Amino acid sequence: MDDSPPPLTNFFRWRLLPLLCLASFGLVAAQLRAAEGEAVRLIYKFQPNESLHLEYKQDMTMDIRHAELKRKMRSQTIAEKHLRVISVDADGNALVEPIIDRTRMTSRQDDDAESKFDSTEGPDDCPAEYRPMLATIGKPLVRIKFAPNGKLLQANGVNGGAAAAKDIEHDPTLNFLIVFPEQPVQLGETWKDEFETTVQLDRSLKQGVKLRREYRLLKLDGSRAEIELKTVCLTPLRDPKLEMQITSRLLNGNIVFDHQLGQIVSREMRVESQVINGIGPNTMVSTVMTQSERTVPNPKLAKRDKSSTP
Repeated sequence: MDDSPPPLTNFFRWRLLPLLCLASFGLVAAQLRAAEGEAVRLIYKFQPNESLHLEYKQDMTMDIRHAELKRKMRSQTIAEKHLRVISVDADGNALVEPIIDRTRMTSRQDDDAESKFDSTEGPDDCPAEYRPMLATIGKPLVRIKFAPNGKLLQANGVNGGAAAAKDIEHDPTLNFLIVFPEQPVQLGETWKDEFETTVQLDRSLKQGVKLRREYRLLKLDGSRAEIELKTVCLTPLRDPKLEMQITSRLLNGNIVFDHQLGQIVSREMRVESQVINGIGPNTMVSTVMTQSERTVPNPKLAKRDKSSTP
């Protein structure tokens, strides 16, 4: 029986697409200021017709070993995107649309030629494997309703995004907002968000997996608040193929937001893992993934201001 590993190029790119489409798009928060030592209440304060613009970057390296075979796969994804607030109801629940404005992706296996994709180049120059991504640029696929504490209430598909909306609504790992506690939080205090996600056992069967995100209000520096995030899997996974599916969801890192302006400043996340037999017998896959995201000015306004400068 052939125990060679399956083709890895498509596997590698498959891992990239969900990270791009469903990575965190932004955070709008308001924090009640208090004297040192007092607790603060963290809530979201959305404004209708407001847009939050972000730059996102992901770097991933996978080292694959199988018997005498060694492969190294590298990729980079850079995206410009924005989160548009459509409306806010009387209870503070906000309806928002995440939109990808531009994407640049590269990937390389060992010393092979680098595969490149830039959404601004159009369909004629787009490699076939990236065309599904190209079709999503510049238009929303989902509209998501959030409660004031960041809890995801509902997701609806638009422009053919029904499947994406269903995934977001049923998988809490795809909520790109921090879910804040109802009670006030002190500096150094932690809060937890436990939930169940799913992994695919085969084409038709799924298994529930319980994860926990633990947050800590790490530091207050003037108007900037730093929150530490740690994610752990609470369900014992004895199947390496299931471990491979969970790896990219176990993000650890820091999120910084300005509690006076009420918006995100940046977030830095990292995943490191090593899975034995994850893509077949006698294989070992070591993965290092970093994600960074920061808010930027509205590109259209910045371009207009620059052109009007004498």
